Amino acid sequence: MIPYGRQTIDDDDVAAVVETLRSDWLTTGPKVAEFERAVAEYVGAEHAVAVNSGTAALHAMMAALRIGPGDEVIVPALTFAATANCVAYQGATPVFADVNSSTLLVSPQSVTDRITERTRAVVAVDYAGQPCDYAALQAVCDR
Repeated sequence: MIPYGRQTIDDDDVAAVVETLRSDWLTTGPKVAEFERAVAEYVGAEHAVAVNSGTAALHAMMAALRIGPGDEVIVPALTFAATANCVAYQGATPVFADVNSSTLLVSPQSVTDRITERTRAVVAVDYAGQPCDYAALQAVCDR
């Protein structure tokens, strides 16, 4: 069985946590700003925003895209609940695309089959350590 998550935590990680716990800042202090700058630099973005979870990140993404009532967002049928919930939080409709039975990743053909005039976005999800076929999904979205 593939574990849900496995972490590698070394002494430097523990020391960084202890340093933060002993400071006056747990959630919005200088370490958060430092992390955001490092992420923005790493991905070549002007800004990055740290959030408390993947669920919050997905919700923020939908809000930033102004997804809302009347919109449809295609999501994989096999995924964590937050993938569809972030769409519903915005009042939009999640549309479930089938996954490929051998990879368990969203099928670009299934995405194509589910696109309507109300489709505003497609959420791709890597699963079980396997990346989606982003080139194929980008080609679908470019049409």
